[in-house]
Amino acid sequence: MVSKTVLAKGLLLAGTISATAGEQIKVGNHYSIEYVKYFAMGYGEKSYDSSATGVIEGYVVFTGKKPPKNKRKLITKDKKVCGKGFKIDKVYIIGENKGVKNAVVYISDLKFKKPEESLLVQKGCEFKPRVLSMSAGSELVIRNDDPVKHEATGVQDFETIFKLSQHKQGMTDKVKLDKPGIVKITCSIHGWMIAWAVIPPNPFHSVTDEKGKFIIKDVPAGEYTLKLWHEGFREKELKVKVQEGKTTHVKFEVQ
Repeated sequence: MVSKTVLAKGLLLAGTISATAGEQIKVGNHYSIEYVKYFAMGYGEKSYDSSATGVIEGYVVFTGKKPPKNKRKLITKDKKVCGKGFKIDKVYIIGENKGVKNAVVYISDLKFKKPEESLLVQKGCEFKPRVLSMSAGSELVIRNDDPVKHEATGVQDFETIFKLSQHKQGMTDKVKLDKPGIVKITCSIHGWMIAWAVIPPNPFHSVTDEKGKFIIKDVPAGEYTLKLWHEGFREKELKVKVQEGKTTHVKFEVQ
């Protein structure tokens, strides 16, 4: 196994996308993918008492009449490993109960670092998981489990922040992600491969499961803005109040 560490370089474009610009490029009820993938994450700061905490729990639910369709992407290389025909670009995974998978829910108005480590695996010429969240200052571990070459490339705010050439099975790299925001990860060799790393400014975040459920634990008591990010739906936010020793229940609706 080969291992190395890459430090994501500082960027200058944070916060440059205005709300007006976002309004101009809506596509129907959804943001265009080109807009969402470079969404500049805003945040504020609040004082808090870390000894008094509660839980935020809830669901992200699709309320539209008909779920959007996922596109097919042609497999053009390494077919013995990647498969033949098409890969489904799984932007929308909506369960029988209308729960939306792979939405990221996070508190936006607390800012402090609590480094974590998350694993992103390249397997069967797909990134697994497709969506992950990790607080600013954390390390993303990227591993190639395929017997073919991959080139994992991360873009944040229109700038490439890492490009990892993993030409052998088992190769592993670590990337430190210091800046809050959205990182789109693709493979330069296999164009259908895509993943997203959502980087909130604090450790209070969660990715929804197959039922659209999320849970954020150990949240300092207080009133906050809870935001939702999903690669195919519009950004949303709710005001929440967290009380010591209690669970706050919320529901996001998307369409």
